[in-house]
Amino acid sequence: MIPPRFTIKPCSNNSKRWYVSIKPSNNFRLSAIKESLIKKQYKVLIATPSVMVFKLENIRLTCHSEGLIQVDLYESHKKTLKEIEQLIKEIL
Repeated sequence: MIPPRFTIKPCSNNSKRWYVSIKPSNNFRLSAIKESLIKKQYKVLIATPSVMVFKLENIRLTCHSEGLIQVDLYESHKKTLKEIEQLIKEIL
């Protein structure tokens, strides 16, 4: 299976927030994201049919069923685009 294609944009108002948009042609399923993140020891904070929020140490992920993932970082240093891209590839 080919990994889903996505685009990553930094938030203009918050340097520790990134937005990841999964291209609509890909099969994006919250249940698969949930399984992947639980295996990686993420804690489920919120689970609804359309939004799920996960947290692991210094990262919070908000996943929307429409194919949007909001990445919030709680670290003193900012991650690079490549680091965010690698994180998303590991999840998907």
